[in-house]
Amino acid sequence: MIFYTTFEEKLKRPEQHKIAYIMLSEALKKHFGITDFSLAKTEKGKPFLKEYPDVHFNISHCDGLAVCGISKGEIGVDAELIHSFNPKVMTRIFSVEEQNFIAASENPDTDFFRIWTLKESLCKFTGDGIFSGLSKYSFDISQEDPSCEKAANKIFTQKIIEKKWVVSICAHDPENDFVFINKNVFLI
Repeated sequence: MIFYTTFEEKLKRPEQHKIAYIMLSEALKKHFGITDFSLAKTEKGKPFLKEYPDVHFNISHCDGLAVCGISKGEIGVDAELIHSFNPKVMTRIFSVEEQNFIAASENPDTDFFRIWTLKESLCKFTGDGIFSGLSKYSFDISQEDPSCEKAANKIFTQKIIEKKWVVSICAHDPENDFVFINKNVFLI
Protein backbone atom coordinates (compact mmCIF):
# COMPACT_ATOMS: atom_id res chain seq x y z
CA MET A 1 0.00 0.00 0.00
CA ILE A 2 1.15 3.50 -0.74
CA PHE A 3 0.26 6.36 1.59
CA TYR A 4 0.87 10.00 0.82
CA THR A 5 0.18 13.42 2.18
CA THR A 6 0.63 16.92 0.89
CA PHE A 7 1.92 19.78 3.00
CA GLU A 8 3.37 23.27 2.76
CA GLU A 9 6.08 23.11 0.10
CA LYS A 10 8.58 25.15 2.09
CA LEU A 11 9.12 22.62 4.88
CA LYS A 12 12.75 21.71 5.42
CA ARG A 13 13.99 18.19 4.66
CA PRO A 14 14.07 17.04 8.32
CA GLU A 15 10.42 18.06 8.71
CA GLN A 16 9.50 16.25 5.47
CA HIS A 17 11.34 13.16 6.71
CA LYS A 18 9.48 13.32 10.03
CA ILE A 19 6.11 13.42 8.23
CA ALA A 20 7.03 10.33 6.19
CA TYR A 21 7.97 8.39 9.34
CA ILE A 22 4.79 9.48 11.13
CA MET A 23 2.85 8.07 8.15
CA LEU A 24 4.83 4.83 8.44
CA SER A 25 3.94 4.51 12.13
CA GLU A 26 0.26 5.26 11.55
CA ALA A 27 0.01 2.90 8.56
CA LEU A 28 1.75 0.07 10.41
CA LYS A 29 -0.67 0.51 13.31
CA LYS A 30 -3.84 0.78 11.20
CA HIS A 31 -3.16 -1.82 8.50
CA PHE A 32 -0.80 -4.30 10.18
CA GLY A 33 -1.60 -3.91 13.89
CA ILE A 34 2.05 -3.04 14.57
CA THR A 35 2.31 -0.50 17.38
CA ASP A 36 5.82 -1.08 18.66
CA PHE A 37 8.82 -1.50 16.39
CA SER A 38 12.42 -0.48 16.00
CA LEU A 39 14.34 0.31 12.83
CA ALA A 40 17.61 -1.24 11.77
CA LYS A 41 19.64 -0.91 8.55
CA THR A 42 20.97 -3.43 6.08
CA GLU A 43 24.67 -3.48 5.19
CA LYS A 44 23.83 -1.10 2.34
CA GLY A 45 21.97 1.26 4.71
CA LYS A 46 18.37 0.46 3.77
CA PRO A 47 16.10 0.74 6.83
CA PHE A 48 13.90 -2.17 7.86
CA LEU A 49 11.63 -3.20 10.73
CA LYS A 50 13.84 -5.22 13.05
CA GLU A 51 11.03 -7.21 14.70
CA TYR A 52 8.98 -7.69 11.50
CA PRO A 53 11.28 -8.95 8.70
CA ASP A 54 8.28 -9.88 6.50
CA VAL A 55 6.93 -6.32 6.45
CA HIS A 56 8.89 -4.10 4.09
CA PHE A 57 8.67 -0.34 3.70
CA ASN A 58 10.23 2.57 1.92
CA ILE A 59 9.67 6.31 2.22
CA SER A 60 10.27 9.32 0.05
CA HIS A 61 9.66 13.02 0.40
CA CYS A 62 10.09 16.19 -1.61
CA ASP A 63 8.77 19.74 -1.53
CA GLY A 64 5.09 19.46 -0.63
CA LEU A 65 4.73 15.66 -0.58
CA ALA A 66 5.67 12.70 1.62
CA VAL A 67 5.12 9.08 0.58
CA CYS A 68 5.32 5.79 2.47
CA GLY A 69 5.09 2.37 0.79
CA ILE A 70 4.46 -0.80 2.80
CA SER A 71 4.53 -4.29 1.33
CA LYS A 72 5.00 -7.96 2.18
CA GLY A 73 7.95 -7.99 -0.26
CA GLU A 74 10.77 -5.59 -1.04
CA ILE A 75 9.62 -2.18 -2.21
CA GLY A 76 11.21 1.02 -3.44
CA VAL A 77 9.37 4.35 -3.55
CA ASP A 78 10.40 7.72 -4.92
CA ALA A 79 8.58 11.04 -5.20
CA GLU A 80 9.61 14.28 -6.90
CA LEU A 81 8.06 17.69 -7.45
CA ILE A 82 7.79 18.33 -11.20
CA HIS A 83 9.90 21.34 -12.20
CA SER A 84 12.41 22.31 -14.87
CA PHE A 85 15.12 19.70 -15.06
CA ASN A 86 18.85 20.10 -15.60
CA PRO A 87 19.81 18.74 -19.06
CA LYS A 88 23.34 17.97 -17.80
CA VAL A 89 21.87 15.53 -15.29
CA MET A 90 19.89 13.87 -18.06
CA THR A 91 22.96 13.35 -20.28
CA ARG A 92 24.89 11.81 -17.35
CA ILE A 93 22.15 9.54 -16.02
CA PHE A 94 19.70 8.77 -18.85
CA SER A 95 20.23 6.32 -21.72
CA VAL A 96 20.22 7.60 -25.30
CA GLU A 97 16.70 6.15 -25.74
CA GLU A 98 15.46 7.97 -22.63
CA GLN A 99 17.09 11.22 -23.76
CA ASN A 100 15.46 10.90 -27.19
CA PHE A 101 12.09 10.24 -25.56
CA ILE A 102 12.42 13.39 -23.44
CA ALA A 103 13.54 15.46 -26.46
CA ALA A 104 10.41 14.41 -28.38
CA SER A 105 8.05 14.75 -25.40
CA GLU A 106 5.21 17.24 -25.22
CA ASN A 107 5.81 17.31 -21.44
CA PRO A 108 9.59 16.99 -21.04
CA ASP A 109 9.71 18.07 -17.38
CA THR A 110 7.04 15.55 -16.35
CA ASP A 111 8.58 12.77 -18.41
CA PHE A 112 12.05 13.53 -17.07
CA PHE A 113 10.78 13.07 -13.50
CA ARG A 114 8.75 10.00 -14.46
CA ILE A 115 11.98 8.33 -15.61
CA TRP A 116 14.07 9.76 -12.77
CA THR A 117 11.69 8.48 -10.08
CA LEU A 118 11.57 5.04 -11.71
CA LYS A 119 15.36 4.86 -11.57
CA GLU A 120 15.41 5.97 -7.94
CA SER A 121 12.60 3.58 -6.92
CA LEU A 122 14.60 0.69 -8.39
CA CYS A 123 17.80 1.70 -6.58
CA LYS A 124 15.84 2.12 -3.34
CA PHE A 125 14.24 -1.31 -3.91
CA THR A 126 17.65 -2.95 -4.15
CA GLY A 127 19.01 -0.89 -1.26
CA ASP A 128 21.89 0.32 -3.39
CA GLY A 129 20.96 3.97 -2.99
CA ILE A 130 20.23 6.63 -5.54
CA PHE A 131 23.80 7.29 -6.65
CA SER A 132 24.81 3.71 -7.34
CA GLY A 133 23.52 2.86 -10.73
CA LEU A 134 20.82 5.12 -12.07
CA SER A 135 22.54 5.17 -15.46
CA LYS A 136 22.66 1.41 -15.99
CA TYR A 137 18.87 1.08 -16.28
CA SER A 138 16.85 2.32 -19.24
CA PHE A 139 13.11 2.76 -18.80
CA ASP A 140 10.34 2.75 -21.37
CA ILE A 141 7.41 4.95 -20.32
CA SER A 142 5.70 5.03 -23.71
CA GLN A 143 3.18 2.36 -22.64
CA GLU A 144 0.65 2.47 -19.80
CA ASP A 145 2.90 0.44 -17.49
CA PRO A 146 6.54 1.56 -17.26
CA SER A 147 9.14 -1.12 -17.96
CA CYS A 148 12.87 -1.72 -17.80
CA GLU A 149 14.48 -4.55 -19.74
CA LYS A 150 17.30 -5.00 -17.19
CA ALA A 151 14.71 -5.24 -14.38
CA ALA A 152 12.11 -7.37 -16.14
CA ASN A 153 11.31 -9.33 -12.96
CA LYS A 154 10.15 -6.19 -11.17
CA ILE A 155 6.83 -4.38 -11.33
CA PHE A 156 6.80 -0.59 -11.76
CA THR A 157 3.85 1.66 -11.00
CA GLN A 158 3.52 5.42 -11.23
CA LYS A 159 1.07 8.08 -10.25
CA ILE A 160 1.08 11.79 -10.93
CA ILE A 161 -0.54 13.57 -8.00
CA GLU A 162 -2.35 16.87 -8.55
CA LYS A 163 -0.31 17.40 -11.74
CA LYS A 164 2.55 18.49 -9.42
CA TRP A 165 4.33 15.37 -8.19
CA VAL A 166 5.43 12.06 -9.66
CA VAL A 167 5.48 8.97 -7.43
CA SER A 168 7.09 5.75 -8.67
CA ILE A 169 7.05 2.35 -7.02
CA CYS A 170 9.24 -0.69 -7.69
CA ALA A 171 8.30 -4.16 -6.40
CA HIS A 172 8.68 -7.75 -7.53
CA ASP A 173 5.46 -9.12 -6.13
CA PRO A 174 2.60 -8.76 -8.62
CA GLU A 175 0.10 -9.30 -5.81
CA ASN A 176 0.94 -5.98 -4.17
CA ASP A 177 -1.90 -3.48 -4.21
CA PHE A 178 -0.80 0.09 -4.78
CA VAL A 179 -3.49 2.17 -3.11
CA PHE A 180 -2.88 5.88 -2.94
CA ILE A 181 -4.56 7.46 0.07
CA ASN A 182 -4.33 11.15 0.87
CA LYS A 183 -3.90 11.45 4.62
CA ASN A 184 -3.59 15.12 5.48
CA VAL A 185 -3.69 14.25 9.19
CA PHE A 186 0.07 13.67 9.21
CA LEU A 187 1.04 17.32 9.25
CA ILE A 188 3.39 18.42 12.01
